[in-house]
Amino acid sequence: MKRLILLVPLSLAVSTGALAAEKILAKVNGKVITEKDLDQAISSLPQNYRSLKKNPQFRKQLLENLVKEELLYQEALKEGVDKEPEVKREIELLKRRVIVQALIRKHLKLKPVKVSDEEAKAFYEKNKLMFRDANGKQVPFKSVKPFIVQTLKKQKEREEFNRALNSYVSSVEKHSKVEIFVK
Repeated sequence: MKRLILLVPLSLAVSTGALAAEKILAKVNGKVITEKDLDQAISSLPQNYRSLKKNPQFRKQLLENLVKEELLYQEALKEGVDKEPEVKREIELLKRRVIVQALIRKHLKLKPVKVSDEEAKAFYEKNKLMFRDANGKQVPFKSVKPFIVQTLKKQKEREEFNRALNSYVSSVEKHSKVEIFVK
């Protein structure tokens, strides 16, 4: 019996600690918005905004946006917008896309891509006319090399993604029955 009595306070302390660790930033009609929610919102932004994660003004603005979004979401539910046939179709479409993207992230193992100095220089030489300043003067390779490397890297990443995706889709197709009735 003593063991049971000792476990109850311990479990309460652990669960209370977990709740206390989740810092509440706002409440909207009783719906809590936490620090974790804000961090997840930041993580879902494009890469160039993620560096602002620690910026207090950016965080405040984003929190205000989350509050407004929650207000509008609650209002939409009150009005039954989520029950409208077109909205239901859009939700299903988005749900399918999210699930497919999660499947792709799960199964696609992309090889890291690199761009050699030789590749960047060859691109520069082949496309010299692209690299002229406003006066028509040739821009030196050193000046545009970072841009070229970044461009070629993105191109290679797209190609690697497409290769991996096509390979994965082909492997799934082998175990499926697909019938297409239009030419």
